Amino acid sequence: MVALFVVATIIVFLIIDYFVQRAAKRRAALSTAAPVSAKPRFVIPKGYFFGKGHTWVELLPDGLTRIGLDDFVQKVIGPVSKVSPVSTGTAVRKGDRLFTISQGGKEMSFRSPISGKIVAFNEDLNNSPGVVRKEPYKGGWITLLEPTNLAGEIKELSIGNEAAAWLKEEIKRFRNFITAQTEALVASGSPSLAGVTLMDGGIPVNDVMERSPQEVWQKFENDFLGAGNNGHKTNS
Repeated sequence: MVALFVVATIIVFLIIDYFVQRAAKRRAALSTAAPVSAKPRFVIPKGYFFGKGHTWVELLPDGLTRIGLDDFVQKVIGPVSKVSPVSTGTAVRKGDRLFTISQGGKEMSFRSPISGKIVAFNEDLNNSPGVVRKEPYKGGWITLLEPTNLAGEIKELSIGNEAAAWLKEEIKRFRNFITAQTEALVASGSPSLAGVTLMDGGIPVNDVMERSPQEVWQKFENDFLGAGNNGHKTNS
């Protein structure tokens, strides 16, 4: 009986030791694991340069550059029904009109973040303009440009943490903008931006500009998309 008691005691201690070690390993794993960050509401991919007019520039191995809309603009604007670029072969300077997007009867133009010659347009957008929204940094690129002063102009673009800090300020500015436009429309007797609300923390709801009239789109273009155009508007 004594022998059986001793064996049973040893087995109990072995079981306890197993679970203690298992718990210790689990705590160690949790303490060394990298923290999981919340998915950002607006995407800023690594390696992309951003212009003040909410366009991005991707440098390609062959020396050409792809240009498109940043995630912030495509989300607040809402669905894009048409993309109209400047003709292939056109030489543009930084700040010249590069392409126009349409949403129903409303339009908004975007300026080129760098100078160069337009080599190609993403023809997939002719039949599927919604790709701009689904893949703003990949399949939704808009224009292929051969830069002519990249070394001088790329210094004026932002990347990484600098781009993230700039976008944070843009979000705050947009919050004030859309609030002011709503109040102005109400005061003038025009239809207000019905149903427009802004989420806590200064993050605008998706598609908020979809509910606004062309006059608000024009003001948005002037206030948010015209910065850094150096006064060049030869393609306006």
